[in-house]
Amino acid sequence: MVTVKLFFGISYLSMPNTFAHCGILGGPILFTIVIGMNGITMMQLIRTSERHHGVTSYSDLGQRVLGPNGKQLIDVCVLIKQIGACISYLYFVSTLLDFAVCQSTGTTCYGNRTYMIMLIIPVIIMSAGNSYKFLSLLSIPSIMIAILGMICIFFYAFGELTQGRTSHSDLKYFDLESILGRIGLAMYIFDGNAIVVNIRAEAREKKAKYPQILSRAIIFTLSLFIVFSTICYYVYREHSAPIFTMSFAPMNSLIMFILCCVCINAMTSYPVQMLAAFNILEKFEVLQIAPVQSGASVEVKNRHAKKEFMRKMIIRSTVIILTTLVGASVKTFTDFINIAGAIGSVTVAFVLPEVLYLREFGDKISTAKRIGCYFIAIFGVIGSTYSIYFSVRKMVQGDFS
Repeated sequence: MVTVKLFFGISYLSMPNTFAHCGILGGPILFTIVIGMNGITMMQLIRTSERHHGVTSYSDLGQRVLGPNGKQLIDVCVLIKQIGACISYLYFVSTLLDFAVCQSTGTTCYGNRTYMIMLIIPVIIMSAGNSYKFLSLLSIPSIMIAILGMICIFFYAFGELTQGRTSHSDLKYFDLESILGRIGLAMYIFDGNAIVVNIRAEAREKKAKYPQILSRAIIFTLSLFIVFSTICYYVYREHSAPIFTMSFAPMNSLIMFILCCVCINAMTSYPVQMLAAFNILEKFEVLQIAPVQSGASVEVKNRHAKKEFMRKMIIRSTVIILTTLVGASVKTFTDFINIAGAIGSVTVAFVLPEVLYLREFGDKISTAKRIGCYFIAIFGVIGSTYSIYFSVRKMVQGDFS
């Protein structure tokens, strides 16, 4: 369930807006191609990790295959990617809370920064877990809540459709420029590369079956998200907001329930994404405390365990506060995750997996497969570069749609 949770965050709510730009045919083509490549690179990471006994993380795999410099490069890239992901979660939840309160009262509109500050303590508490096995306890109910919220969105959208309260503008079918410009967002939505090795390492008896589990999770979520986005775009068309649930108005009990579902799902996704970054930061030598001497008493060991817990919580609290400050400067959700995906996901999901795979299997695979590896890496670099240009140009022109 944690594997499904990798993709079942909050980014799928930006997909109807992406369909509004790319078209009802262009949107599925964009996500199928990019996510197909992303699935290949995740499988390559798993296959590479299978060659090295005891690998527990992407960072550890980099150390084994590329040495200390490779590990440091991967650490930096994963930190950038995962922190960017968590900024988007904070922005999403705080913006929806502000939207719900503002729409309900008509006058009480504090802005999302107020709610970001209010979320700091709950997020710190939720981020105290140390393993993906522990986080799976959150993943199962949160996925069920997310699916329930999605069902309610379908129900609401079909209700709007049957009552004729929908956009009557022409459907957009295919827009090549927008498709190229949203590659970063597509990379971001299904980028589980930073965590997939960690999850496999904790799978234990299911480790051998994990590639099949991952394949099914990708196919299930991709199919569900494309159906969801197609229906939502068909009903709302150009009125599909960057955070789709903000397309709903006026506020009623069903909409409030939907907002609660997606906010709970977003909050429980935060620790899943951030744990990889925490694990990297907490291993930095400058942030370590002196280990317990062999033969130390139980009392000394208990004191050390408390100090270790406090060390981790101080590091995590500091990171959460800093990401909150950065999140307060975000202007538009869709363009932020497009840029975040273009900067963070291109290295983590499209370039580094190919480097690791070619280093490990380069002399054992066919020429066609080697060309495929180079194509994925080059596609990622070119696509992410254009995505950054596309979103920056939109924001400079004052277009935050």
